[in-house]
Amino acid sequence: MYVGYCVAVQPSLASYRLRVELPSKHLGVGYAIGCTGKPTYFYKNGISRLAEALTNGVVYDVVNDHFRGKHAADYHAMCSIADSITVGSAVMADVVREHTGRDSTIIDDPYENEELPAACVGDDVLWFGHSANIGSIEPYADSITTVCSNVSGAVPWSRQSEDECLSRAAVVVMTGNNPGATANRLVKTLRAGRFVVAPKDCAESWRELAPYIWIGDVTEGIRWALNNREDVCQKIKQGQEYVVQRYSPQLIGSQWADLFASTWEPGQSAPPDG
Repeated sequence: MYVGYCVAVQPSLASYRLRVELPSKHLGVGYAIGCTGKPTYFYKNGISRLAEALTNGVVYDVVNDHFRGKHAADYHAMCSIADSITVGSAVMADVVREHTGRDSTIIDDPYENEELPAACVGDDVLWFGHSANIGSIEPYADSITTVCSNVSGAVPWSRQSEDECLSRAAVVVMTGNNPGATANRLVKTLRAGRFVVAPKDCAESWRELAPYIWIGDVTEGIRWALNNREDVCQKIKQGQEYVVQRYSPQLIGSQWADLFASTWEPGQSAPPDG
């Protein structure tokens, strides 16, 4: 088995780093990025004509819900061709099943940042994320003092600026527009030693971390955190212990390795999921 990641090298994309670059280093087998292999991994729009011609297993990782709109044809084509479909959350698995009738394997995003000491210092309230989610902060805009994103008026996003904003934050408000989102932003925040406050209608995957964060009224959650800093730090520490067990690159890499092994069969494609 030699895994080929048929994707462009784009380190600025979280999906590339968390679904390709980082887990590939922990597969325990040979791999290459930017070519086909045995089996071959695709994500985003894929390349359906190439995937259809392959005979050594095709894995299609659905990282966004684009089953309607301008990318729908690519998504449906790749799902029809793939020997195995993967997703990052249970909600996204439901989306795939709804639109294609196929089952998929859930593989989480691993953590990518260093674990730092738990802290709740000062009163800065941070929101960070992609511009696709920026509209979700509108109800809480008065409570947020710093925004790090790829939109005008925000701290311009880079991995360094994101880390710097996290280091200055007392609390991180986490919102989003994608119900099928993975928990990667929450995991990153806990690894950075900061406390998360999320609204009650947050993404379903975030609820797994409920014992270590605040889910509910955002204004109340910020107030509670700033008035109970020792309790906050204790929750962060407990969350960090959970994250190490649940989202380590080694664990996630081994899950990908198992998936690739189950998909690849020398000389022929593996049977479809379902």
